[in-house]
Amino acid sequence: MKRNSTPLAGTAAAVLIAATCLAQATEVNVTSTGGSYQRSQELGYGKAYEKLGNKINWNVYSGGLGEIRTQVESGNVTWDVVDVNSAEANTGCAEGIFEKVDLKQITEPALNGATVDDYQVKRTNECSVGTVLYSWDFAYNDKVFSGEQPAAVADYFDTKRFPGKRGIWSSPTQAIELALMADGVAPKEVYRYLEESGEAGVDRALAKLKVLHDDPNGGLVFWTGGAEPPELLAKGEVVMSTGWSGRFFNAVVKENAPIKQVWDGQIMDFQNFAVVKGTPHLDAVKAFLKFATSTDQIAETARYIPYAPWRKSAVDKILANEPWSEDGKTAVGPYLSTAPDNMKNYIEMGVDYWQNHQDEVTERWTAWKAGL
Repeated sequence: MKRNSTPLAGTAAAVLIAATCLAQATEVNVTSTGGSYQRSQELGYGKAYEKLGNKINWNVYSGGLGEIRTQVESGNVTWDVVDVNSAEANTGCAEGIFEKVDLKQITEPALNGATVDDYQVKRTNECSVGTVLYSWDFAYNDKVFSGEQPAAVADYFDTKRFPGKRGIWSSPTQAIELALMADGVAPKEVYRYLEESGEAGVDRALAKLKVLHDDPNGGLVFWTGGAEPPELLAKGEVVMSTGWSGRFFNAVVKENAPIKQVWDGQIMDFQNFAVVKGTPHLDAVKAFLKFATSTDQIAETARYIPYAPWRKSAVDKILANEPWSEDGKTAVGPYLSTAPDNMKNYIEMGVDYWQNHQDEVTERWTAWKAGL
């Protein structure tokens, strides 16, 4: 029998939110990154918000701040809320293209009354509103290797024990960290090492990746879209691939793909909502954010993709009501980035490092790829 962690008090809170939204029906333009992740948002809290008489106009973009800057600078703001990663949130907040948000004003209290104290991690700027935590990790096709299976970050580069091509994102983010961890840099030291070593640290990572690319028993296949890694693995075009943890999970649960994730060396990253500066619908945006990030609603997103909600109370609700997955039989907890077994050897995405060095590292990465 399922244990309900939000009985009468949770119902009362939901009724209060519903009454507030019904009294002030709103329309808001929300832009996210598409795919399984955006589906989790639309189904997790989008449908429920619209059932209260509100309207959400969903948009899809490929990330980055270019379009947001254009809207703000032109004074023609058509996106009210945008889903961004923490590096983008930091940069956009510093540039003034995002509104500052008082979390206490838009955070619905948990059952114990906690608001900002209910967040698993602290936000890194005054503009972002945390939504979920997810991971970059790698997975392998478990039909390929007999006997020993990949289990550590170094195995991604070990073509003697695990021959075959590897899939990797066509961007330096995550690839640089992966290579350095596999080359012996402790996860907690990666960004300090990169800052102190400068170009030499990036060169070290690129050199290790080149060895893998040139290895006749290995090779690199670059991917650009989040749906590609599971497809490459399932089709046997690569034996391992980096990717987003939730995409691998969905491929296994929904498509019965022969994929297993390796959490060793996972790079934990965060997604946030940011309010575009100059939105003409600021009050509507605040109402939407309060609803979407409430304990009950943000927990619902994990039914559709196993990304850990920022709110501790939402994670508690998920674990107390397993199986939480959309199929009604798969436990989500073991696939959350914050599950204890998945955090034995991990790193948090270096938001400050990439905010300060993204352009220069990307330039060197592009030149490196061109020379392969």
